[in-house]
Amino acid sequence: MWLEAIITREDLAQILGEFLPVKIHLDDDETTDRWLYLGKATEIALADDLGLRVTCPAELQWSIAGVNPTIRLDELKVLICPEIIERNKGSVLAFNVELEEADIRGIPSILDHTVMKAVNAALANKRPEWNFTKTLTHTVGLPSNLDPIEGLHIGVAWGKRRISQDALVLVVSFKLNFVRGD
Repeated sequence: MWLEAIITREDLAQILGEFLPVKIHLDDDETTDRWLYLGKATEIALADDLGLRVTCPAELQWSIAGVNPTIRLDELKVLICPEIIERNKGSVLAFNVELEEADIRGIPSILDHTVMKAVNAALANKRPEWNFTKTLTHTVGLPSNLDPIEGLHIGVAWGKRRISQDALVLVVSFKLNFVRGD
């Protein structure tokens, strides 16, 4: 048995409207303060089998030649790629965030590419994840008049995702087992 959630482009626009703006801190140590600020989305599109492409104004604080300037970007293209990852404790839905295109004014294009590559490497270590196996696995107690049945265990078997130009589809397969007292 499986459940399918269809999240339309309009649904994603609403979700992003609540999520953005956001500042993503890129460092774990407190000696540096590198971050990426994503403003409100100006354009949203779904890319077949890739993810959600978002265009927005942005700011970046990043070390360049020993200086920590805040760089303002009128337009930044970001690709948010959801993927299902199998872990020891179940499946997780991870969101990879990657800068696709940025025009950093005042910086030569070779440095522009180097900065984007470094920011993408930092973002790869900061991706949000949802352990849907843990969230959706549950045992429900049943009434005592169903002797020897004590409950119903609902467990996640697997998850998949599909992306089209119209929607992001998440599919979760469940396995059901009765918990018996005999």
